[in-house]
Amino acid sequence: MSQPTRPRPRGERPRLALVLSGGGARGAYEAGVMRYIREDLAGDLGGQAQFDIYSGTSVGGIHACFFAATADMAPVQGRMLVDRWESFVLEEMVGFGLREFLKAPATLLGSGTIADLEEGRRLGGIVNTGKLERVVRRLIPWAQLGYNNRRGLFESLSVTATDIGSGKSVVFIQRAGGPAPLRKWSQDPFVRAQFVEMACEHALASAALPILFPAVAVGDRFFCDGGLRQNTPLSPALRLGADKVLVIGLRHKPVEDEADEASMPYPGAAFLVGKILNAFLLDHIDYDLDRLRRFNALIRSVRAADPVGGGQRFDEVVTKARGAPYRVIDELMIRPSIDLGGLAGEVGRSGRFKGTGGGPGIQMLRRLATARGADEADLLSYILFDGFYAAEVARLGYEDARAQHDELAKFLEPCVIRD
Repeated sequence: MSQPTRPRPRGERPRLALVLSGGGARGAYEAGVMRYIREDLAGDLGGQAQFDIYSGTSVGGIHACFFAATADMAPVQGRMLVDRWESFVLEEMVGFGLREFLKAPATLLGSGTIADLEEGRRLGGIVNTGKLERVVRRLIPWAQLGYNNRRGLFESLSVTATDIGSGKSVVFIQRAGGPAPLRKWSQDPFVRAQFVEMACEHALASAALPILFPAVAVGDRFFCDGGLRQNTPLSPALRLGADKVLVIGLRHKPVEDEADEASMPYPGAAFLVGKILNAFLLDHIDYDLDRLRRFNALIRSVRAADPVGGGQRFDEVVTKARGAPYRVIDELMIRPSIDLGGLAGEVGRSGRFKGTGGGPGIQMLRRLATARGADEADLLSYILFDGFYAAEVARLGYEDARAQHDELAKFLEPCVIRD
């Protein structure tokens, strides 16, 4: 392992957060973006950007733990993660055979059984995620995570999951110094924070896609994907003190012409399930960022209207009401330039898979790529854990980040640590 990177004394350096979205196999996009930031962009900037806060949900929660646990190896983080994604062989990573099909009715009707899987308990799910879980356990040096936190290589890590019993979003948080410095976490009664020593179960719970993947036990409660209520976890990053947020999204935002509804026959079930997952997991970030930008504009306007006091009275009133003043938060988002569901459909129809694609379950996944409405194979894009698809998605992330080189350089430059 390389020598730990020493964080620059904070001084005037803004607190930088990396916010990572959920989306199953779409997550390879995040790896590609970070590869560009850690390799090419770092060379142009003369050093690595210091991320102080990592906030993730679902696969983004797993990646957030990875980046925190390998914060002492910043230059190679992107390449390590891309290589792991590209090594996936579909039939080795996703168990979707006869046994899983037989479990489906019980899962859907709520009569599934609790099963032990390596460390911990799992409930329901029609996809066997055992091999994916083993990858998560081995990919991330979990013991190093706490060490990096105590050394100051990052300040805070948050991973969001959904408590199945209560329906609440639970934000698992690890930070040096524990909960004392934070005010009340949220006014939302359906969101709560829980300070923990982050472990594999927290990340796996956040990534448990409902129905598809089994729910994961953390303590005496079961959790599923945090994206059901908070897929792009912007608010935890802000509450943990971020001054700047770099958001990596996993949904392509179509231009106006692309967004027009085309006439098509009634779609198949796979198409509908994919769109439902999109609605649950990918539709929140635009609203959250729009709200952040509106707040930024409001704060700037108030302060501009009070050039002498700089909005001091406004800050006092807000602080009295909510415990802290509003702050202008700098933000930048990178998102796919093409639709990842469409890309999954292209890969599936081409028959180009890293493995042989044997077994009835895998053959069923292949058929998703040719189903009615499969020009947007959204469901397939969530579960296509195959190296060929991952390589295409990671390459797209790399190229999209490169296309935003100037914006990224300007955004990250104040947070760069130079030797």
